[in-house]
Amino acid sequence: MYSMGDEFSTPLTSPFYPKPPLHYIDAKLFLALFNATEESLQKLLPDPLRPTDMGLTAMLHAYQPCKETGPFMESALLIQCIYEDPETGEEDVGVYFSNAFANTDVAIAVGREVWGYPRKYAKISMKWKDDTLVATTERGGEVLMRATCTFNDEGDWIDSGPNINLKLIPSADAIGIDFAAITAAHLVYDVKNARSGDVEVELFKGGYDDLTLVEMVNPMIGLHFDTDITVPPAKIIKILEL
Repeated sequence: MYSMGDEFSTPLTSPFYPKPPLHYIDAKLFLALFNATEESLQKLLPDPLRPTDMGLTAMLHAYQPCKETGPFMESALLIQCIYEDPETGEEDVGVYFSNAFANTDVAIAVGREVWGYPRKYAKISMKWKDDTLVATTERGGEVLMRATCTFNDEGDWIDSGPNINLKLIPSADAIGIDFAAITAAHLVYDVKNARSGDVEVELFKGGYDDLTLVEMVNPMIGLHFDTDITVPPAKIIKILEL
């Protein structure tokens, strides 16, 4: 019989991924910020999270050269939200990942199983032409989201709080949920370069993913960062009864 030691994931004899923290060296992040209606965002947030008054939302596309698991492309739809910090009992602001995508199996697995990032497989591209960047996410041959930005100014890093996720572990008997919790991970960024510009944001409906559920009001700004990132373990901020 195999005796478990320090293995963190299966298969036990060749774990799929290591324990966090994970380190992304010279990552490339493109954030397309926009406002959306508070009503549409609330429908995508699990209780007890709620959107901020300005309905700040973002489309993320990123190249993540992970030191421990290998490089991958990532994209996501992010909602600025308000949550209660269990350590202080006070409300704080974080970023909820309502939809997330990656293009490698290990990035999908470690994101879902450790932190609860709702990652699915997708084709993700970030294509430059001079100072213009077009970032696209496609799944099943259908475009789900696209952002276009011409960078013409310096940018500023925005401390938007921890990454917030809903982590669900379904029961093996398929009757219910074994575990459900809201997690919060405070990523550490070492920004080396930042640019900004006017942005165009497009959301689409695919066969299984309807990103048009987010009702966009107006685009705000595009931001691009060259940065190192440390992704630490998350904290459980709320156990949910489902």
